[in-house]
Amino acid sequence: RDCTMTDNFNYPIKSWGEIKDKYRYGSLIIGNGASVALHQKFRFDSLKHEAEELELFNDDIAKLFIEFSTSDFELILRLVWHAKLVNNYLGISDLKIDSAYENIKNALIQVVREVHCEHAQIVDQLPNIYQFTKQFSTIVSLNYDLILYWIRMYGNDTNINNDGHIFKDCFIANGRFNHDWKRFREPYGRNQRDITLTFYQHGNLSIFRDAKNVENKVQRDESNNLLQVITSQWGEEKIPLFVAEGTGTKKLESIKSSPYLSTIFYEVLPTLITKNKNLVIYGWGLGKQETHLIEQIFKQEIGGKVAISTHSKDQNECHRIYQLIKKYSKEIEIEFFDSQSSGCWNNP
Repeated sequence: RDCTMTDNFNYPIKSWGEIKDKYRYGSLIIGNGASVALHQKFRFDSLKHEAEELELFNDDIAKLFIEFSTSDFELILRLVWHAKLVNNYLGISDLKIDSAYENIKNALIQVVREVHCEHAQIVDQLPNIYQFTKQFSTIVSLNYDLILYWIRMYGNDTNINNDGHIFKDCFIANGRFNHDWKRFREPYGRNQRDITLTFYQHGNLSIFRDAKNVENKVQRDESNNLLQVITSQWGEEKIPLFVAEGTGTKKLESIKSSPYLSTIFYEVLPTLITKNKNLVIYGWGLGKQETHLIEQIFKQEIGGKVAISTHSKDQNECHRIYQLIKKYSKEIEIEFFDSQSSGCWNNP
């Protein structure tokens, strides 16, 4: 890197306390850095890479990743699962497909167990995160881990917080997502005063899809035990809905293949920043492989402010992000804040 570049620009790195009032009732996007702040093991390149390190794939699975030129775990899982379902329906016995399915399913369970924290490991940080997240009217998580799920459970537990605030994920009683999501902004009953809607743009380990592409959220709430939830719900008939690694094009294909993810992409993302609703981005590096999201979020060409957290405080990186956003929206005001400053995310 050419250090002299920084002579030409200087982006102040503010503290969260200095800017937070402008973002109240705005929107929040959380990326992988938010999960890493709670649990170092989330700092992995890819689930596939982790699974290879642990030597969890047999040769057939390794071959499939090469054949389909992808590193997207969920895509390969889905392909093998569909093949298995077709065989089952046609009464074909195919041991190779069956064992490939078992292999990749078990590999995913093991690798998630390897990188994911237990609820007990982060429970003491939930009060701080709750105080931070409840300030926003919409939260979109780009992670498929259970952190946001746990924040919601903590925030909605009236034994702990009887403060009139409620998180809603727009899934209704039967575990189905209600596509008329805007109506959830309305308070229901007199105990609800403030509402935060939460969405998972890359799916989540707690959401499943079946062979007919019907999507359901896990119905059991004792999801303190993550792996139990995944394994007990995960039968022959459904698999978790999440977009794993891959290029932007591949990620966008996965998003389009899901009614839930498409609704977030086409309807929620473009409303995150408006003239009177500002946006905070925490722990997301706005990388090349996520251009499809950046385009969608900033395509409205309207004013508004966006505050982006920085861990490294690297001026070149700030400059890259600044230029990237300005390419899509010249009107937006962009500022940077220290991801470890007091009051933001898990910082007391």
